[in-house]
Amino acid sequence: MTNTLSMRGISKSFFGVEVLHKVDFTIEKSEIMGLCGENGAGKSTLMKILAGIHPQDAGEVVFKGNPIRRGTRPLEVQNLGISMIHQELYLLDELTVAQNIFLCREPRGRLGLIDFGRMNEEAAALLAKLGERIDPRRQVRDLKIAQKQMIEIAKAISFNVELLVMDEPTSMLTGKETKILFDLIASLSAQGIGVVYISHRLQEIIDVCHKVTVLRDGHLVATRPVPEVTARDIASLMVGREVQESKVSDFAGDPEAVMLEVRGVADDMLKGIGFKLRKGEILGFSGLVGAGRTELMEVIFGIRRPRTGELLIEGRPVTIRSAIEAIRADLGFVTEDRKETGLVLCRDIGDNSNYVFWQKGRGFFKPAKVSAANAKRMIERLAIRCSSPRQLVSNLSGGNQQKVALAKWLLSGAKILVLDEPTRGVDVGARQELYRIIKELAAEGVAIVIVSSDLPEILTICERVIVMHEGKITGELKSSELSEDKVMYYATNLQAGE
Repeated sequence: MTNTLSMRGISKSFFGVEVLHKVDFTIEKSEIMGLCGENGAGKSTLMKILAGIHPQDAGEVVFKGNPIRRGTRPLEVQNLGISMIHQELYLLDELTVAQNIFLCREPRGRLGLIDFGRMNEEAAALLAKLGERIDPRRQVRDLKIAQKQMIEIAKAISFNVELLVMDEPTSMLTGKETKILFDLIASLSAQGIGVVYISHRLQEIIDVCHKVTVLRDGHLVATRPVPEVTARDIASLMVGREVQESKVSDFAGDPEAVMLEVRGVADDMLKGIGFKLRKGEILGFSGLVGAGRTELMEVIFGIRRPRTGELLIEGRPVTIRSAIEAIRADLGFVTEDRKETGLVLCRDIGDNSNYVFWQKGRGFFKPAKVSAANAKRMIERLAIRCSSPRQLVSNLSGGNQQKVALAKWLLSGAKILVLDEPTRGVDVGARQELYRIIKELAAEGVAIVIVSSDLPEILTICERVIVMHEGKITGELKSSELSEDKVMYYATNLQAGE
């Protein structure tokens, strides 16, 4: 095979913290290379150096035998044939789907004006290749997060690409969309295009990639052919120790100690939803994109107004019309999109972790010593990798941002905690740590709801699972009854056809 990319001796530091130390990374033509590591291991930083977003402190990047000079701009790198799908979405909400895909590369007519008809046609063709029927004239702000992810993928393949970097591309996708993406990756490889595939879902690495490179604490640990390793082998290389799989039993607490009861919630999406959540229980919600899980959680937290329905907390009817009222009712909600609704990226870890703590009736003053102690405690408990509590959240890795989003609700003392996609973008080591914390909270009596598109996660942590399909509850399973087949049976509403 012909060498496509060679990165040699790459080093990089931020704010005095070294995140890459003399890393070598090579990918051949047509090769699908997995790139794995814990949060903060340096994966995204290495690829952002390749994409021209960050300049390296030392080392060289060679693409198709030609050095890429330090300081080359991202658009110049794209013109060389290197395209990257970022872990975080980089779309402009006020523009249309087509305008986002062809931003700064709009097709033009003879007079130099943008040819919107042609642009929309080409955007629709790219989306069709991904199995999406999104109107290219729609504004991005009106789309669901999974649809936005597919637009990012369409944008990346719209270039004359020879090397494609995918950073957590399936974290927001359904199983069907993931299968389409895997077929696309195989097709790109067959055309001679190299693919770098970054994922914390290690089974995807096994299913998709030819080789896997593992980073740990900014150092290269190993590069191995995928047929020679298992998902557990990769996890052990990532964390430097044997990783034990977590198992869960049926809920063993008091079935009469109901913390939250939802009765007959209905609106344009939801159709008469009702369920109970008990003290100390970990209840999962599963279903395909569009099932209404997030919309239901937004109703519970007062973000969304239902047409009908009733909410009871510890047996008492409550009316929650805003997030502030939900916070004061001891509810917590880790939202699925940390960038848009979970964090204030331009503020530091200390501020973000204390926001809800400050809201819970503690008056106008925010004692600095208490806030600093809170932030330090959360950094230690959640193992947040940072230089200090004063580090901006925008400068953290995606997984560490997710930990900060969780930290603010741990500090709030919430009795009912909703976690929507809690481990999206979180590595296997941190994931196990988060599961441990979730179990500790449940043991302390916190009632927990987990909304997750990750079926292994649902099977690993939840004591009971409610499955939804198109705004309705179609199944309910205890942990001892759980299997991926059963969850998908209800998620696709097969029993209705039978």
